[in-house]
Amino acid sequence: TPELVTKTFQTIWQVRGESAGLEVVVTPCDRSTEELAELVKAGRRIGYLPEQSMTQENRPLFAKMFPRLGSHSVQEGNSVTNEANRFGWFDYEAGVDAPYLDTTEDQVRKRIATDGRLEMNVSEYIVAGEDSKLFTGKFLDQGNTWARLLGSRRDGEVVLANFDSDGYLHVDWDLIPRYHNPYLGGRSVGVKKA
Repeated sequence: TPELVTKTFQTIWQVRGESAGLEVVVTPCDRSTEELAELVKAGRRIGYLPEQSMTQENRPLFAKMFPRLGSHSVQEGNSVTNEANRFGWFDYEAGVDAPYLDTTEDQVRKRIATDGRLEMNVSEYIVAGEDSKLFTGKFLDQGNTWARLLGSRRDGEVVLANFDSDGYLHVDWDLIPRYHNPYLGGRSVGVKKA
């Protein structure tokens, strides 16, 4: 139920916030019981990204919450930008392995658009990856796949990311847009339309 989801994420973000010296307010879940059930059926999971940690400049807060991340993308002065800064409730593909495998950058972009979804950024990916570990025992793309995150760039290039089993976050950016292989996919997010 939306109430249970809200209460669960309020507890999760209270603990995460305390580790970074933040008081995080989680707004009531914006999905109905039926919409939450549809997400599960579609292989998606709901997540919450606080406003205080949605931007490139705020991403170092994640290094305090999740010290194992280690990535340049969560350090002060990092150079991994977000194409859009969203906060609040979002949904993402719950599978540990990335969807949209064996696709080029353009193919991922077209498929995400065709699916009526948005391009995931690094901030959303961190939250989704940590939630995945919390709920399933595995991080997103843990050792098997890489995900292009079309919603983030470094030096003008789309980044790709994955997690090690110990929680280390890899964020790379030197991939040729037309490159594809069976272990390279992409990730997307969905937000409730107003």
